[in-house]
Amino acid sequence: MRTTADVCIGLILFVTFALAVGAYERNSAATHRLGGLLSISSSAGELLKFSLDDSPLIAAAVVATAVPVPQASGFTTPRQLPKGTAMLLLAGVFSGIVALNLAFFRHLRREYASPR
Repeated sequence: MRTTADVCIGLILFVTFALAVGAYERNSAATHRLGGLLSISSSAGELLKFSLDDSPLIAAAVVATAVPVPQASGFTTPRQLPKGTAMLLLAGVFSGIVALNLAFFRHLRREYASPR
């Protein structure tokens, strides 16, 4: 019974957090998307204007954007999950973590309770 209640508490926390993040993204004037980060590769030539000896991070960025990743026959890209399925998996994992943490804290409280 307690485990079920703990899982429900975890689900409520997850849904609350997911709705708050979703509302913030919808109302935010400037949302940062992964496409914005990937557009850096199109401006790799601009990185060359700096001396590569000055910063190894710039050299790493130039190499990462200029060298294509080889596609081997055994290599396939990961399959994309639908958003609903991903949210269900995240909700299940999060609620499980909350339930296990609450059970562990309850156990510690019983073990280290002061004798009466």
